[in-house]
Amino acid sequence: MKAKGILHKDVCALIGELGHGDRIIVCDAGFAIPREVRRIELAVEKDCPSVLRILELLKEELIIEKYVVAEEMKEVNPVMLRNYQALYADSTIQGEFVRHEVLAGEMARSAKAIIRTGSFQPYGSIVLYPAIDAPVWYQTEGVQVPEFYKNRV
Repeated sequence: MKAKGILHKDVCALIGELGHGDRIIVCDAGFAIPREVRRIELAVEKDCPSVLRILELLKEELIIEKYVVAEEMKEVNPVMLRNYQALYADSTIQGEFVRHEVLAGEMARSAKAIIRTGSFQPYGSIVLYPAIDAPVWYQTEGVQVPEFYKNRV
């Protein structure tokens, strides 16, 4: 039996399936999840678990290259935005912004999975892009590090 970290079997399976180029969404309780997208339901009650708590756990088990949040978050939910930025401040993970309708529309439809939390946070959903462990992938003698990965190696 797994002793620590993420214990939810569907989330663990998802982490094992993810590859570079995939995207997942960790969403708030009110996010409209498209029927055709794999849904991992974690919501138990208001704010349990929170998006932020799931992100903290995922940060320990998943290599992430960037995240995307709704542009509207800057105005409507700046405290949560600062929490997300603080979570990734000590890393090379880059943040980007898109309009909410893009995040909830085309980005949601093309996600590998959406993890639904109990968060009651307006515009609190976040898209994560898994990455490779660049220092490991580019450690072989004679292999050249592409410019894109130099800041990670």
